[in-house]
Amino acid sequence: MQKYKIARIILLFAVSVQMLSCSKTAGDDPAGMDASLALSLLTRNGNGDLALTGEDEFTSLAVYIFNHDNGDLEFSELVTDFTPESAANSYVRSVRVTKDKKAIYAVANYAGKNFTANGQAVTIDENTPKSTLDALEIVSSSFSADDIAMIGKTATTMSGTAVNASVEMERLVGRVDMHVFKSAELTDDLVELTSIEFRNQVVRSNVQYQSKAMPGGDIRRTETYTPAAAGYLDVVPDDADYAALKPSDAEKSFYSYQNISGEEDPSGAAPDDASTPYLLVNVKVNGAPVTYRGDLKNIAGFYDLERNRIYRVKAVVGAPNDLLFLRVDILKWDTELSSITYDELAFAFSGVDYGANYGQVSQSAPATYDFKLTAPDGAVWAANLTNGHDFKLLSEGGYVSQGITRADSYSVRIVPAKSFTPNVERETQFYISIDGKKAKINPDNAGGSFAEGRKYPGTETDILIKQIQ
Repeated sequence: MQKYKIARIILLFAVSVQMLSCSKTAGDDPAGMDASLALSLLTRNGNGDLALTGEDEFTSLAVYIFNHDNGDLEFSELVTDFTPESAANSYVRSVRVTKDKKAIYAVANYAGKNFTANGQAVTIDENTPKSTLDALEIVSSSFSADDIAMIGKTATTMSGTAVNASVEMERLVGRVDMHVFKSAELTDDLVELTSIEFRNQVVRSNVQYQSKAMPGGDIRRTETYTPAAAGYLDVVPDDADYAALKPSDAEKSFYSYQNISGEEDPSGAAPDDASTPYLLVNVKVNGAPVTYRGDLKNIAGFYDLERNRIYRVKAVVGAPNDLLFLRVDILKWDTELSSITYDELAFAFSGVDYGANYGQVSQSAPATYDFKLTAPDGAVWAANLTNGHDFKLLSEGGYVSQGITRADSYSVRIVPAKSFTPNVERETQFYISIDGKKAKINPDNAGGSFAEGRKYPGTETDILIKQIQ
């Protein structure tokens, strides 16, 4: 189980600090301001180590305190620099307010950003009304780790003359860390990464706290990453070594505002080339160009990219079916690397018919297998044939050639691709890859009649299949 630290907290308590800022209602207490509210806004990473440099800092900050009921602005401050450094992870301010219920807003790292509200350009200043903040949208032509926009909001009842409150700050972007490898079956092949395309990256977002509403118009684009120098992919590591990789070890980290599909039933969710987020990994395998595709999903199974989350992607280039094994772990920004664990591999595999159990198929007698992968969560499996010219995997009639971890079994069926020709020997090896590694679907000492007590002809990972008529 992953253990998370609390992320981006705004605490309200009495402390003082020197900042360069402009504010409204700073100075002598106006009439009726007979309650005390001391603000301390923090954007610390806690003990988490998934934040890249700058992601846990303020570079500019706009703070507003409104009367909750009538929307009157009682206090505001714009902080455009933090001393003694130009960036910081805290804001401290003590203010006087009325005893009425308050609505507190904070917009972090707003300087230099483009905002609109109701179709009109907006400049964030100390007099920005609550109605404008409630309709605010942001658009970005680029993203940077050291200048991520954040939003915070809370309602506070002034139950006395000195009140504390808290708000959880929210980053408006999600981050996609790309760790790219080649599968074990490509160990002896040269696989060169040429580029990664992040399709349907979203560049416009609402600036409302914990809102999943999507703005209209042309809000998506493609960002392409090209390595600075040519390099060959390593073989996919085991889970322990992969879990220890740091964000800085990623080939590339992409950012995007949230991309919410609006689907309500994950069982019917499907990727959409025009809107849902996906990745194209372009490589050369022994000099030949190949493009692999992988789609992003959230924990619920929707093709969504959520804000304030890190998508830790293990992308494994597989063969021979141009498959990209995509494992996505969705984490809070404050997750500790040491807390990332993976369940042990758990699956069930069995032959259903004569063709499967004896590795002999014909036009009228296929080889059918049942396969169920139950752990680890989020794993991807694929059925593979070494001879895709003479044999094929069915993808209709309830049969599949790839899938994910789930409780129900899948059915895999292999049939000859050509009519039988006497005196022409046709055979293939059949194996199943899980996250790019071959699974032992035909282990030794299984009580079978084939070599080493295996249930099927072949090796521990590969089943030999021949066409007999």
